[in-house]
Amino acid sequence: MREAYSLAERAWLPVLTEKNGREFIAIRDIAREDILRIDTGRADCDISVTEFLIGLLAISLTPEEERDWTRRFHNLPSAGEIDEAVAPFAHALMLDGPGPRFLQDFEALQGEEVPVSSLLMDAPGANTLKENADHFVKRGQINRLSRPAAAIALLTLQTSAPGGGAGHRTSMRGGGPVTTLIVPRLGEKPPSLWQILWANTPLGFGLHPVDIAKAMPWLAPTRTSNKGDPGEITTPEHRDAVHPAQAFFGMPRRIRLNFRENTRGEPCGLLGLVDEFVVETYVTRPYGVNYTNWRHPLSPYYKPNEKSNEYLPLHIKSSTVNYKQWIGLSLKEADGLRTPANTVSVFMTDRAANLRIKPGDKRHRIGLLACGYAMDNMKPLDFTEAMLPLISTGDKVRDGELASCAAAMVEAAELAASQLLSALKLALFKKNPPDNSKTPLDAPRARFWAETEAGFYDRLREAAASDASGAAFDQAREDWLPIIRKAAFLIFDETAPVDSPEDPDVKYIVEARRFLNMAFGGYGPAGKKIFEALGLKVPESKKAKGKAA
Repeated sequence: MREAYSLAERAWLPVLTEKNGREFIAIRDIAREDILRIDTGRADCDISVTEFLIGLLAISLTPEEERDWTRRFHNLPSAGEIDEAVAPFAHALMLDGPGPRFLQDFEALQGEEVPVSSLLMDAPGANTLKENADHFVKRGQINRLSRPAAAIALLTLQTSAPGGGAGHRTSMRGGGPVTTLIVPRLGEKPPSLWQILWANTPLGFGLHPVDIAKAMPWLAPTRTSNKGDPGEITTPEHRDAVHPAQAFFGMPRRIRLNFRENTRGEPCGLLGLVDEFVVETYVTRPYGVNYTNWRHPLSPYYKPNEKSNEYLPLHIKSSTVNYKQWIGLSLKEADGLRTPANTVSVFMTDRAANLRIKPGDKRHRIGLLACGYAMDNMKPLDFTEAMLPLISTGDKVRDGELASCAAAMVEAAELAASQLLSALKLALFKKNPPDNSKTPLDAPRARFWAETEAGFYDRLREAAASDASGAAFDQAREDWLPIIRKAAFLIFDETAPVDSPEDPDVKYIVEARRFLNMAFGGYGPAGKKIFEALGLKVPESKKAKGKAA
């Protein structure tokens, strides 16, 4: 009989180190100063494993108050301290064996065996394979997983699961949720894995031993969600069955992995390891835990409208994240419809000050890693990662002013981008405008947001670091107009040059440029909206001036 595989004991975590590249470590080693990050080879798996470790720290080393958190940030725990803290949960970290299995159904499930590649979010589904429609993500790329890789893939699916057909539940935050992680860079040295983990570890998730099964649902019979089941839905209010820490250990899918001896010494398709035992198939059943109304500490949320009482998890809509989405990811909006992840709010209001990081600090920079799957009807399109700056005044009231200023600048940019595209349509397609199914102006639109991004953050950083309070934000809005104007004209002139041989009738180009110039001068309906968004005085029209004279 083989020895059960313990994730509490084995070196199953692939990490990137400063000098030696990738190596595999045990959980006890995560505070080593030379470790930079998790390194599975897949960005979605990297983030899911990072989230799991944050959750494990939250229940095992959870600080009682922020000053304890600050002390631990600087005074790293030893391997022995981490082992001692994780020991009460070791029985929940067994990947195989006769007892409860990590993130797997409490029962030995019976049913058709599914290829292990289906654990991966971007693997083609059963219908895709049946219809030979796997044109982009091909079948058969991963036929077997080592035990470390199986744990990682299982963890990633349970964390981000999309809809998988009738009764196959999505993750606690829906399919492909957005995760935001604080990335503290103190001085010139890149942050260590420990600094990233601890910067995002929330308070208040400490577990009493009797509640471990409520936080780690695979330790008890599954709270099934078939119609009429007692667990048809599971909310944080079901305190008899769940603990708030289950936010980090959700188990929407009922899965049991099948292990076989690797007699031929075949390598793992994900990590390249040659493991003694591998997983090639698993069994799954529908109606796992159906999560509703949960708030994950690492995700931003939004309300559909002002009348709604429910906050929904934010999802990425495309493969790019720019400053349009930045406000909802990092600042609480004045109308309360969008709110950043709780860990982001806590870091900016308390932890940054405890670490003596001041607004506008050029030596210490705090980044925000925003990541998640862009989904199309529950099908993953692309996993997106974007490193964004975190900007704060260090004061809650002034942070509200910062959010309002940023929202005004984004609104003006959206109006400017719309006017740019209208001008390009007039200049390029007056005689043959494209129908709505074609997008020949996607490139100019994307370029406009890219050209103005640095200016957006620079203006906000300067305003946040200023002592002039409201006046600094007024100045930021005023300075924003020439930045978006310059970008719009640069893109227009290069996209619709007057001397282009493809457009011999230049009158449309000249006319379109004139309308664009009027808008950025504050004239016409579009110009009025841009000026009003920025709180600038709208100039009188020539007709109004004539009447006044």
